[in-house]
Amino acid sequence: ISSVTSFGMFVELDNSIEGLVHVTNMLGDYYNYDEKTLTLTGERTRKIYRIGQRVEIEVLSVNPNERQIDFVIVSDNPKEESAE
Repeated sequence: ISSVTSFGMFVELDNSIEGLVHVTNMLGDYYNYDEKTLTLTGERTRKIYRIGQRVEIEVLSVNPNERQIDFVIVSDNPKEESAE
């Protein structure tokens, strides 16, 4: 997670491409934005998303004309890549 806003969070991939996970695409809870801590916290689950956290995403949509990518979170506990 590269930044957190009141409308969602931006996720930067390892190849430096960045996209948005909009709060309306964060299913299962309602997330409140805390401007002081720059976090999104689930009302019911108390799940917290913050800058620097690793998440696993899927591409929801791409708009090349507007240079926008929308993501959806599939896991907030991504598998660590093994060092080989």
